[in-house]
Amino acid sequence: MCHRFEMVSGEEADAVLDWLRAVRRALASGAGAATVVPPAFGRPVDVPFDALDCYPGAESSGIVMEGERVEGDLVSDGEGGSFAGDCGGDLARIDLLWGVDVSWKRGLVFNARIESALSGSGLWSDAVEGGRCIVPVRAFYETRNVENAASVGAGAALVEDAPFGASDPAELTRGAVADVEQGILGLDGNPAASASRRPRGRKSQYRFSNAGGTALLLAGLRLGDRFVLVTCEPDAVVGHVHSRMPLSLTAPEALAWLDRSTDARDLLARHVPVPLESQEEPAPTKRPADPDQMSLF
Repeated sequence: MCHRFEMVSGEEADAVLDWLRAVRRALASGAGAATVVPPAFGRPVDVPFDALDCYPGAESSGIVMEGERVEGDLVSDGEGGSFAGDCGGDLARIDLLWGVDVSWKRGLVFNARIESALSGSGLWSDAVEGGRCIVPVRAFYETRNVENAASVGAGAALVEDAPFGASDPAELTRGAVADVEQGILGLDGNPAASASRRPRGRKSQYRFSNAGGTALLLAGLRLGDRFVLVTCEPDAVVGHVHSRMPLSLTAPEALAWLDRSTDARDLLARHVPVPLESQEEPAPTKRPADPDQMSLF
């Protein structure tokens, strides 16, 4: 369950947008995505570290495909798959709020399991058909939960598609969802039965970034002016820490994801894991109180 990521600035998001447009042209010409050099970003020295963090309720850049796509021939993506060429539907950057309100749960729903999204779930069905987006980020964070690896897989459905209501996401003290994330509650949801396993203090978080130093392209679903991150089974790197991870896509996969004519199941069947590197970091002491502090810098 991803509840924190490291944003790119608006200017950097525009650079990612230009890169995806260039990749799109390269694919259409048959040159291949590898011929286009992706932008790489370090942590800006003139921006406070906390300003990079995005939590549910904050604003971040998203990339969408606007307009109707004209049917055209498929071209090779250079990675064994195919992609509809540059035949309509312009790419654009928009600002979106992370998390959606629902009537049946307290707080914001900010993650969507890909399994739920593809099952025809009423909450996500329209978004899968016409509301796909890409969220460019520097990194995402996960809190270790693999101590319960034998049981978390079965309980993950209780955790994802879940609300964010805690005033301090570093502590995640409210709600069964937050407690399962911290490994406090058992799968029966009984805090008393699991009191002996309650951790002391804050748990460290793990920062996952592109091993090549470029932006990560996270799959998202847009509902109006809000979005959720799509999560999937973890790769080998994230799997040592957590039972789920945001769906991180290559550039050709991101373009295919934005094309609503693409069958998401086919895309996932040939998904190429993005090489990630991890770094353990202490949990933040507190979440910024003013959402404007977490908007685009």
